[in-house]
Amino acid sequence: MPPTTVCSGGCASVWPPLLVSGSSPPTSATSLPGKLSAQADANGTQVEYNGHPLYIYSGDTAPGQTTGEGIGGIWHVVTPSLT
Repeated sequence: MPPTTVCSGGCASVWPPLLVSGSSPPTSATSLPGKLSAQADANGTQVEYNGHPLYIYSGDTAPGQTTGEGIGGIWHVVTPSLT
């Protein structure tokens, strides 16, 4: 069963989906132990890691920022090293 979008409405305005454009699969600049893929839905083509949809935080203003980590005590940031 494909994953479902768990963030919509107000949530999606703060945590928009990480989208990829074009027909090529997503890639990473670093070696990953898992699998990057993409799933097309109503929002576009969302990047997934090991089947889990990925989101970005709207409050981040530069690459590498993880300002959204810990909001509500339930979010976990995926860094390039997956830590």
